[in-house]
Amino acid sequence: MITFAGYTAVLLSAYLAGSVPSAYLVTRLIKGEDIRKIGSGNPGALNVFRHVGPRAGLAVLGIDAAKGAAVVLTIGALGLGHGAIFAGALAVVVGHNWPVFLGFRGGKGAAAVFGISFALLPLWTPLGIGLALAAGAATRSFIFGVGVGIVAINVATIATSQGTDRIVLCLLLSVLIVATHYAIAYRAVVASVRQRGIWGLFEPE
Repeated sequence: MITFAGYTAVLLSAYLAGSVPSAYLVTRLIKGEDIRKIGSGNPGALNVFRHVGPRAGLAVLGIDAAKGAAVVLTIGALGLGHGAIFAGALAVVVGHNWPVFLGFRGGKGAAAVFGISFALLPLWTPLGIGLALAAGAATRSFIFGVGVGIVAINVATIATSQGTDRIVLCLLLSVLIVATHYAIAYRAVVASVRQRGIWGLFEPE
């Protein structure tokens, strides 16, 4: 049975793994610039894809998904139990979204969540990803596509009776993604108001 010290080690290790700023590092390597000063300023795969290049964006996407999957698979391989997997999965996404290495302002967590989902639900996650890509392409909205994919994975988790711990984990990870998008949108609104005043919210970009 894992001890309190063991849980602490899992949480810290998972958080630090999630905090590895792949978007920042890849952009520095390719362009020598700070991704936080490019495009939307968000250090995530989408911003890299749009302003650094598709290959760079896909690389960041893969690394971020791998972070989530690696944490879950490593904890499972060590036989630390469902509780440790639950804690580690949450911690790696928290680390990705609020990384210590970038002043606690990171990505939006979708790639890391899909990586975790793939590690836990390897048969159903590709379906969720496929629906996300189709919805995103049809609406030309990355956020809508991610939302469809996350909902699909939640439905699959419940419909296939994956167990209370996995269902709760999936729901909590979804809440984390929504909270992160809300926080980023809020910061954007505040920055716009400070720069252009309240009427700037109604001006076209």
